[in-house]
Amino acid sequence: MQGPTPTRRSFLAGIAATTAALVIPLRLTTAEAQHAPAPFTPQPHAFIRIGTDGRVTFLLPTSEMGQGTHTGQAQILADELGAGWATISVDMPRQPTPDYRPPFMGQMRSVGSNGIRFWHDPLRRAAAQAREMLTAAAAGRLGVDASTLRAQNGRIVDPASDRAIPFGDLVAEAMALPVPENPTLRPEAELSLIGRSVPRLDTHAKVTGRALFGIDTRREGQLYAAVRLAPVFGSDVAAINEASVMGMPGVRAVVRVPRGAVVVATGWWQAKQAADALDISFTATQHDDLTTQAIDAMMRAALDRRDVPMTTLRGDAAAALSAQGRVVVADYHVPMLAHACMEPLNCTATSTDERTEIWTGTQGHDVARMTLEAALQIPAERLFINTPYLGGGFGRRTSAEVVLQAVLASRAVGGHPVKLLWAREDDMQQGLYRQTMMCRMRAALDDAGNIQGLHVRVAGPQMGRASFRMDPDTVARATGNLANFDPLSLNGLWDMRYEIPNLVVDHAVIDLPVTFNPWRGIAHSFTAFFLESFIDECAAAAGRDPLEYRRAHCAGQPRMLAVLDRVAEMSGWGQAAPPGISRGLALAESYGSFVAEVVELRVTDGRPVATRVFAAIDCGRTINPGQVEAQVQGGVIDGLGAALAARITLRDGRAEQSNFHDYALPRINEAPHVEVAIVDTGSPLGGAGEPGLPPVAPAFANAVFAAQGRRLRNLPLSDAL
Repeated sequence: MQGPTPTRRSFLAGIAATTAALVIPLRLTTAEAQHAPAPFTPQPHAFIRIGTDGRVTFLLPTSEMGQGTHTGQAQILADELGAGWATISVDMPRQPTPDYRPPFMGQMRSVGSNGIRFWHDPLRRAAAQAREMLTAAAAGRLGVDASTLRAQNGRIVDPASDRAIPFGDLVAEAMALPVPENPTLRPEAELSLIGRSVPRLDTHAKVTGRALFGIDTRREGQLYAAVRLAPVFGSDVAAINEASVMGMPGVRAVVRVPRGAVVVATGWWQAKQAADALDISFTATQHDDLTTQAIDAMMRAALDRRDVPMTTLRGDAAAALSAQGRVVVADYHVPMLAHACMEPLNCTATSTDERTEIWTGTQGHDVARMTLEAALQIPAERLFINTPYLGGGFGRRTSAEVVLQAVLASRAVGGHPVKLLWAREDDMQQGLYRQTMMCRMRAALDDAGNIQGLHVRVAGPQMGRASFRMDPDTVARATGNLANFDPLSLNGLWDMRYEIPNLVVDHAVIDLPVTFNPWRGIAHSFTAFFLESFIDECAAAAGRDPLEYRRAHCAGQPRMLAVLDRVAEMSGWGQAAPPGISRGLALAESYGSFVAEVVELRVTDGRPVATRVFAAIDCGRTINPGQVEAQVQGGVIDGLGAALAARITLRDGRAEQSNFHDYALPRINEAPHVEVAIVDTGSPLGGAGEPGLPPVAPAFANAVFAAQGRRLRNLPLSDAL
């Protein structure tokens, strides 16, 4: 529903006491809510602030973690407002109030490739509101009709007289005017920033070392903290002997926290040494001997279960499977993955009963708020969150565990600022992984080899209900009232666009003590591997070309056809490959975007190596083509690393990997050349940060089949290469 009409009083809320400013809230209209990215209904607000000095500040609750979202948002704002690019700055709110709720479950989170596709329309409207108010103020001062004036480069210009008034000089008068409810957006011909590869706002600060990340936080009188957490999943603290380390140099406090303890000291290395030496014991659990092999056995058994509720999405798949002569069956498996952010988890906090302030690179501002409210009854109005740049997020920083630990540590030392830093080993071994999953695909082919019926069974843990505690109403909205669904574990399967007349998808849930969290692409990161590998297998069974086969199964999907045709053109699909080169194709839809990719590989000493990757993306309107290209390239490299070697394995209830020496990520010299083409089909805005990742794993596996005739159905692929 549309919120109440903004009043003049609500527009002035938030003006700093020391300066005048024009403040514009963002509010979704009913029409926008209907067309907002499914599956969640957004009710966010944000503000534009124009100071008397002419500077324009855009306050938006999406974290900047290298994806360039803030630059794209500033382009949208500046273009519609008519502000000078040099006057634009981007900031984030310090309190996650209801004014700043993005669409994902009504919380302030930076996830789901939503930064541009969600905010484009409300930003343009808010900027248009501000522009019309400034224009009306200028018209009154100049004694002319407002329709004759233009907002250009931070000024309201009268073309007839060449008179111009800077935005800052009009703020006081504009504040006295009513807010236009239906502002007119600029014609497309007047937009000069949207659609251009404008350099990122943060580039100079980052290349000169001036950009501040969470780990760079320094507060006067700051202490430091390190953690010691239960090594076995599902375990907790049994006993702590604080005295065992209180005599060590610099140690100020030992604090019990969920799953372990925090040691506070005058230096981080002192805190780390004391945490390692701390006499602490943990509870025994039934998972003390849990292994990856045992989990895999549970999932394999679940694939054969007969008591799993099946959801028929189209037609009658069971009848189609029993009636058709040819049936193709294949099982696939993906492992747990760590997020492996380059910046270790950290949070600096100062907390008393009166005020709590934290400095942390977070993707989950409301998660932090709710965590502190539940654990310590800290009210939202007494919580202030400062958000520096994030040294990688990928979903890992939606958690608030480090926030709670830092706040507890600060309270243990009288509210002094405490900087808590996890070692990389802590992060790598303490869960919040991408979940492990297995999948069985079973398809019935007709005489032409087309898929007439498809049964998809996924076995593994849940994500949405277990990690996000998604309530039944949220699940119903996300899936169109489908029962027995965890949308964050099945996206890309239940909502696939392939035109298969009979489709059943079900999920055999496995409960595990391991904690899971979104990983770049969430379910799409593995469901695309399942589906696109299987589509290739069906094409081979039908004796048909993989490109032609996909086109036949999406004949009524113009966006799918467009990216398939473009990537085929880029890669020379259908033409003879250079000697020693093989190609594999995959296609995926995620976050409102479609991406088709072709991997070229060469077999060297019997080992396939990717040399080039071609990617065609349709993400709707492109705000900053350079950033879209960069995000697709990053997604390809990230997905390729996960496909080839990355995994977390368990032994004796704990993770075996601990750092980059045994958790492999692609190096620069191993990265293929990635060529990206942006396809414009005139479609609504889609995401760019994640959609480039899902197709690369199946495209690589399909290229291996083209090269060697081997089907690789289990990730990481390095086990079979």
